Amino acid sequence: MAKIIKKRDLTKEDIERLELLQKAEEVKGEQLQLDLSEGVRIENEAERLIGQKIDDPVAKFQLYYKGLNNLLRENLPSGKDNELVRRVIYDEKNILINRGAKKDEKGIRGSDGRMAYLEDLELAIQVVAQWLSRRGTYQDLYLAFWDKNEELNYGHQD
Repeated sequence: MAKIIKKRDLTKEDIERLELLQKAEEVKGEQLQLDLSEGVRIENEAERLIGQKIDDPVAKFQLYYKGLNNLLRENLPSGKDNELVRRVIYDEKNILINRGAKKDEKGIRGSDGRMAYLEDLELAIQVVAQWLSRRGTYQDLYLAFWDKNEELNYGHQD
């Protein structure tokens, strides 16, 4: 944890999120669901999941649910006890696919991830696929979304 804190300028809330993710990791079992056999390129994971290039809203909806959310649902811890773990990861993911749109004080984002730009959905799937291929921790996934949001100057959910 100390290494992460030195590397990033984190608030108390950010540290609490990371500690929560670290605690959830302690009860992690084998959950890898993504087939990364020889010849599969992470960059084309979205295309493989759906089997076509996507340009229309209905197809983007399918990519969002059958691709990105399915990967997360299958590989993040389930159950009520892990709801907060999933929420902090989903918040960073949603900021990425909604190009920086954050929830307001009422919890309204004002942007729908199901209609996100194709390249943003593919980028998020790539982040998850790389995390899965490395068999990373929940902290690793959260920080991968965090870093990508930093790189794109999107910020983070308060």
